[in-house]
Amino acid sequence: MSVSSPPSAREVSELVMANRAIRAPYYQADHDDGVRFTDLEKGLQWGADVVPAMLGLFRVERDVRDDHIDGWVGFARHWRGGTLRLDFDLFSGSEESEPIAVVTAVSGRKGENTVADEDFGEIELPDHVPTQEEWEDREKQYQKARRNDDTDGSAAVEAYIAALPGWKREFATRFDELVRREVPHVRRAVRYHQPFYGVEDNGWFASFSAFSKHVKLSFVCETHLEPEPPSGTAPQRQALDLTETDTLDEEQVASWIRQAADDPGMNW
Repeated sequence: MSVSSPPSAREVSELVMANRAIRAPYYQADHDDGVRFTDLEKGLQWGADVVPAMLGLFRVERDVRDDHIDGWVGFARHWRGGTLRLDFDLFSGSEESEPIAVVTAVSGRKGENTVADEDFGEIELPDHVPTQEEWEDREKQYQKARRNDDTDGSAAVEAYIAALPGWKREFATRFDELVRREVPHVRRAVRYHQPFYGVEDNGWFASFSAFSKHVKLSFVCETHLEPEPPSGTAPQRQALDLTETDTLDEEQVASWIRQAADDPGMNW
């Protein structure tokens, strides 16, 4: 897929169904910005709203904002009558294959025939509004495709790391490099909105996640590591929290990676 011009709605849908769409680390659900439609009082959700919307986009545009030079914006009708705006990047990693759609934000827009968008002005809406059954069927199709997917998820992990800012990206990159060095045939994938590392047929043994002030390196195994990491209360929840001013003890982390990989604690 070329990203020099707006991808078609069909191309975006194909990426989602190929399990090549992830939620960005800084993903935002803007459901309280003054333009939400009132039926979505509980906010917009990744699974229930974003995925079905990406499978039903009617318009895709290049993001015109100066600080989103690699971004795209899509619009979809929601079954409750409103419109969703989805912001996403198309990340092309080292492998020669289709990019990863990294969704950065979703927000609601009011309007029956047209909607007003701050970046693209007045947008005419298609006549067809999906029914709730059609909306839920899209989600079911996606979940079935995900369950049947046994491909390597390295590109998604690379996209997730690339989306991290500054020092968080540096820690994540080094952790990813250590895992791949210590476990040469590691399987990588983004699960539950964070990267996971596993041993084929044995399960996942490590993951990491980024928060506002720290990065958490987690080890998922059946027994306690030696020595035990400073965070966590059980073998499957052992972790090391790193702040911007911390130094990564690579020798110790490498030892924990090897131990956890020998005894993974989470099934596929």
